[in-house]
This record gives sequence, C-alpha cells and structure tokens, in this order.
Amino acid sequence: MPNAFPRTLFSPRTLVLIGSLVLASCATQHATDASADGSYERFMRLAGDLDKRGDPGTAAAMYQRATQQPGAGVDTWLKLGQARLESGDTRGAELAFQQALELKQGNADALLGLGTSQLRLGKYDRAATALSQAASVSNAPVAWNRLGIAQILRGQASAAQTAFSTSLSLTPNDLDTRCNLALAYALGGQSQQALDTVQVVAQSPLAKPRHQRNELLITVLAGHEQQAATLQLDDIPVPERQNLLVEARRIKAIADPLAQARELGLVDPH
Repeated sequence: MPNAFPRTLFSPRTLVLIGSLVLASCATQHATDASADGSYERFMRLAGDLDKRGDPGTAAAMYQRATQQPGAGVDTWLKLGQARLESGDTRGAELAFQQALELKQGNADALLGLGTSQLRLGKYDRAATALSQAASVSNAPVAWNRLGIAQILRGQASAAQTAFSTSLSLTPNDLDTRCNLALAYALGGQSQQALDTVQVVAQSPLAKPRHQRNELLITVLAGHEQQAATLQLDDIPVPERQNLLVEARRIKAIADPLAQARELGLVDPH
C-alpha cells in the first residue's frame, strides 16, 4: 500500500547548508515584518512563498499567525493543515482540518485532510469515516484511494476493493491504485482476480520498480509462488528479489488478515 500524503503508505511497524541558513534568515526577517504589519494578506503571502521554497514547517507557523488575523477563514485553516501534514506535524494537521470543518461543515478538502491525518495517526476507523464522507462529497480518485487504504488497514478487504475500484474507474491508468486493488483481492482470498489485476500493471510501459515489487508480493500472496520465478522483474536486482520473496512468504504466513494487511506496503498516488 503512490501532495498532502506521502507517496508510499507503509504499514505501521512502515539542501545546501548555506541555502538553508539564508532561507532561515529571510524567514525570520519576513516574520518580524509581518508581525509589525499585522496583516492577514502579508502572513499569507509569506507562508505561500515559504511553501514554494520547500519550507512547510516555517510556512505552517506563518499560516498559524494568519488564522489569528481578521479575514481568516476556511481556506486559511486548510492551508495550515496541509503545511502541517507536509512538515510532519500530523496531530497539528488533524486539529487544523477539524477547525476548518467547524467553519464549513461538509467541506470536501477538510474531510480529505482530516481523514489523511487520522490515517497517518493510526486512527483507522475515524479515518474511514472522514474519507468516506470526502469521497461521497467530491468523488475524487484520491479520496476513494485513501478510503481503500483505510479499509485495508481495518481488515475490511471487500470495502477496500469497492473503494479502490471506484478510484480506478475515475483514473484507469493509475498503476498504484491498481496494485492496491490487487492487494485487496489477495487479502480477500480472491487469488485469480488479484493475479488478473496485477497482470495489467506488469504489462504497462509505465510500470516502475515499486510496481514490480508489488507484482511479486501479490503473486505470492495469491498462492502462486512458483509463478513468481517467471516474472519479468528487470528493475529489481537479483539479491533484492530474494529478500522480497522472503518478505512475501513471511506476510503470507500470517494467519490474521488484519495483521497481514498492516504489514503490506500501500501506495497513495498523490
């Protein structure tokens, strides 16, 4: 089980120094200027600039100040939540998205951000609730894919299949979501559907090493380990293939489907 969410969602177990100093100095100077100005627009401009420079942590601090200014609204809290997610402050992101929902109930972006935060925090039931609402409101592929991930991590293979299938119907060429769907089939005991689904991935000219790794894992989970030897895994070195095979066997040997699911690597394409 690849923006607001890290490209790879592994199960829960899974700059140049001078440039940094100059950026920090500029951020400090701008923050001082913004504080003196007390302007919502100035804080937002500064935060946006920091975001573009790849400094979401400092940007989050500026967005936080902007939320305290006249003129702050739902979008301010959404930007704060996003910056906190990108800087690794997942609990802070959750709180920001909750505040956005208090200001505008049913906001699709706030629901998606909240569910994403809760997914990272391991609050799978709550994440599934928020992401289900986000998917229903927006019908966005990313919302359906993250809902599928939440359902997999809750041990709900059938519900995950439905969510991944919906996401895939909206973005048919998304190989990451197709791999996630194949994993959901494998976990649900539908071996042939798992193999058929991942075969499309293997034949795609867009397949990357992570897709080949998933192909090997799914083949073993589906009970066809002998077939794994015939897979075209050109992008994976032979020693790594052996390690992947050992790992796949270990996961397949886990009796509890929920524990199995939490050992898998799931991909969020956004």
